Amino acid sequence: MIYITMESGANFYSKFLVYLPRIPVALVVCGIGWFLGNLWNRFYSRVSKKSTIDPLARKYIGRLVYITIFSLALIIALSVLGLNISPFLASIGAGGLIIGFGVRETVSDFASGLLIFMYRPFKIGDFIKIGVVEGEIKAISPVNIEIEGKDGKKIIMPNRSAWGQVVYNSTKEGKNIITLQITVAISSNNLDQILARLFSNMKLTYKCVIASVSTSEIIYTIYLEIPKEESRNLDPLIRNVWQTLNQQNITAAITVQR
Repeated sequence: MIYITMESGANFYSKFLVYLPRIPVALVVCGIGWFLGNLWNRFYSRVSKKSTIDPLARKYIGRLVYITIFSLALIIALSVLGLNISPFLASIGAGGLIIGFGVRETVSDFASGLLIFMYRPFKIGDFIKIGVVEGEIKAISPVNIEIEGKDGKKIIMPNRSAWGQVVYNSTKEGKNIITLQITVAISSNNLDQILARLFSNMKLTYKCVIASVSTSEIIYTIYLEIPKEESRNLDPLIRNVWQTLNQQNITAAITVQR
């Protein structure tokens, strides 16, 4: 029994002597990987500040590259030590497959988040409508979007839901596009001129189109560009439009759409 223990100790000692000169080299490789990863992160953060990439996207892109560089350095360090990394890589692949299957929805959210960061269909502060969800975007993360609804409630939407549906973005250059539908009698005249004077005095950009015409009424659709800070409370605007038309003896029904 003592002989086996001594033999095992001798074998361990001999292996230690073999690996000892390689340990500093492996540590240097890990240190180089850590240094290059941080160097890239700082360089990318400084260069990308002047780009149009979302700040959150810049952060995660830099972090992802850093983790990749350090992981490669760790694998090289294990190889330098003389360890057989094939089983290790196979285990990582198998584990990644199992984990990926278990979190496939999260992976889908992350992939959709990258596409949103790349193509920028919307940004923080935009007023959007996705399916039945409508409100202002407050935050965008790699896996979900935080939206403040019209009633002030917070809505968390997975990125895959936002990317996989039709998105109506009502924000243009810091302004929200509001849709007014005005229904007037067929006998009403000069509505375009009245609205042109009104919105010109209010310094609002608009577009007026005829949505439908019947024997008794005309339905106009008005697209207004409203400053975002004023678009939350449209009551004064609607009241002003209605009073202006009423003063011209035009009876109108006005509804607001997004």
